[in-house]
Amino acid sequence: MDSMLAFLVAARRCEIHDLEQLARSCELVHAVSELVHRLQAERGASNLHLASGGASFGAERAARVEASAAAEAAVRAWLAQPEVCQAEPAQAMPGGARLFTRVAFALHALDGLTGTRAAVDALRCTAGEATQHFSRVIAALLALVFEAADVAAEPAVSRLLVALFNLMQGKELAGQERASGAAAFAAGGAASAGAGGEQALLHLIEAQEACFERFEAFCPPAVRSSWEQARARMPMAELERLRRKLIAAGQGAALEPALAEPWFACCSQRLEIMRETEAALADGLRAACAQRIAALRADPDDPQSLLRALAGLPAAPAALGALVGPSAGEAGAGVPNRPAGDEPAGGEPIGPRLTRSIVDVLQAQSLRLQAMSDELAAVRATLDERKLVERAKGVLMRHQGLAEDEAYRLLRQTAMNQGRRLVDVAQAVLAMAELLPRRA
Repeated sequence: MDSMLAFLVAARRCEIHDLEQLARSCELVHAVSELVHRLQAERGASNLHLASGGASFGAERAARVEASAAAEAAVRAWLAQPEVCQAEPAQAMPGGARLFTRVAFALHALDGLTGTRAAVDALRCTAGEATQHFSRVIAALLALVFEAADVAAEPAVSRLLVALFNLMQGKELAGQERASGAAAFAAGGAASAGAGGEQALLHLIEAQEACFERFEAFCPPAVRSSWEQARARMPMAELERLRRKLIAAGQGAALEPALAEPWFACCSQRLEIMRETEAALADGLRAACAQRIAALRADPDDPQSLLRALAGLPAAPAALGALVGPSAGEAGAGVPNRPAGDEPAGGEPIGPRLTRSIVDVLQAQSLRLQAMSDELAAVRATLDERKLVERAKGVLMRHQGLAEDEAYRLLRQTAMNQGRRLVDVAQAVLAMAELLPRRA
């Protein structure tokens, strides 16, 4: 019996260890979300600076560069911790190989920021080129958050990570809209700023809303409620008015350069309101891990305490008794009235009632783990769908010579025309990948 209970305790230790490592990855996600927010602001300011020929937004851009650098230093400091970068395999985070590969890609992208900033300083790149450079860095950081969500083994935390990823993705698309719109206004027209015209703007708007819908599906009710209140504070009427001007510019109309700063301010206000929910969700990740760890920490190092709890002895820790609960035979019956044959003898609890209690605990543990597995499968189905869509986009980009947003629009339009789910169209594209002609 001691041996069996030792394995129960070992199982609980494994759960706690995995949660502790997950909590560490959530700390990284929290730092990354701050860095992404700062880079989005720097991208927008850089676009205004470039589109104006260096005549405006120089001081504002410098302040945003400084904020980005501080946020990047915080991420790099976290990654430089010995327990992170020098951890033994047994102490590494779950899914660490995949997660750290994403970290390596993100660091490589961040290393390129120095050159991008130098090009912006010297006005040696266009607003469109700067947007692409910053967007690639942000995409690498968002991929890191996606990977953290994909490897999380705790359903409640996994759901929060999926919600956060979709909110960050939607906010990034809103940031791209701010940057391209600011450049278009400052340059006096969408074409001269390289904004991509009416269809690019409509794609950004549509894709944002799709991300926000997925975010709302996975976020907790309290967060959803605060999100709804936050959306009510966003300057959507002014944003829609300016969007209509950009759409008209995509069809050849001129834009007023004086509207560049009002556009930037309007979009920035919206993004800052989004950031409030994003920060609250990132904080909630750490709280969720701490609560789950606290629930599992019930003297896991002492198998005898579990024995005492199962036997109903007074010495059992209250938290552990609450964790394992009464057995089916003891619920509502009053443990102190246990038959004399169940009394501990020689330090070894014995008797049929205790045997039933241990079986109850084993069954409860099995059911709990199965329920966790089922919930994780449901959460990861959404992540798997995104992977399929990303792969299908890649196929269309390679074979048809499409840009990323064009490939995504083609997939969505095909799904709408055929009345099918986007993921089903993506699967069909992947199934036919070998038959598609390559671009000449």
